Amino acid sequence: MYRVELSYDDTQLHLGTVENLEVVHEKGVYRLHLVSRSLTAMLLQNQLEPGLHATVSLDKLMTEFYTLPEEITWEASEDTSNYLYVKSNSSMWDGVVSLTYKIYASYPFVRGANEICMNPPDTYQTFTASDAAELLKVGTVTDQSLLCSDYYMADADGTYGAFHESDTEVSSHGLVRTKQLALDLQYIYNPQQALTFRRKFADRRLIRYYVEILGASTLSLGDRITYGSILNGALITRVCITGNGNGIRTRLEAYEDPFHPSTTSGE
Repeated sequence: MYRVELSYDDTQLHLGTVENLEVVHEKGVYRLHLVSRSLTAMLLQNQLEPGLHATVSLDKLMTEFYTLPEEITWEASEDTSNYLYVKSNSSMWDGVVSLTYKIYASYPFVRGANEICMNPPDTYQTFTASDAAELLKVGTVTDQSLLCSDYYMADADGTYGAFHESDTEVSSHGLVRTKQLALDLQYIYNPQQALTFRRKFADRRLIRYYVEILGASTLSLGDRITYGSILNGALITRVCITGNGNGIRTRLEAYEDPFHPSTTSGE
């Protein structure tokens, strides 16, 4: 066994590797304990060659460094960055993140089973949640655990404090958390963006709206969800399907953070 596939209503929800498999025979019954990661997890498991890479596009990044399984697909994009600087021990996913931010000022995600996206899709499903029997609960989560109030970065001469970015909202919460960083060569074209990206990344998932529905869902990241006046065509940014003896349920989440500033619109 080399692959694990989970499907629902002819929609592939997961296609991944076998990380761990245990077969247990007990009291006349066989049970499988299986751990699987999606094929796109390989982007975290392969490192890019450090240094400067010129005219990099997503197509180039996905085809000219390693030969990955053909089931991994990606958004068709030949938009290029003038260069991509790779730090030591950086993964392919780090490269996708840097490239997406440089070109689109956004954050990439994996849609469906194994499709890498830099932008929300043009074609998507829209789910409208109502207070019908299928709706189990709704809620809001605020996560401030990763927030930082100030970021300082050195310049090429090693002088710290040459670049500074503050998060005024964090400061207004009475939090004092400061980072001191060496010059990030990934953003030498615009050093301030190194700090802006870190601020946005730390603020990710700041507010999470969720609805939990009965049964499995074929919705994916990049699809849209509407619920009352809170969510109006908001991008689905997390899908979690769980099950136990009481049945299967799906939790759909929409983030409100610097990468997803509004839940009233998917844009």
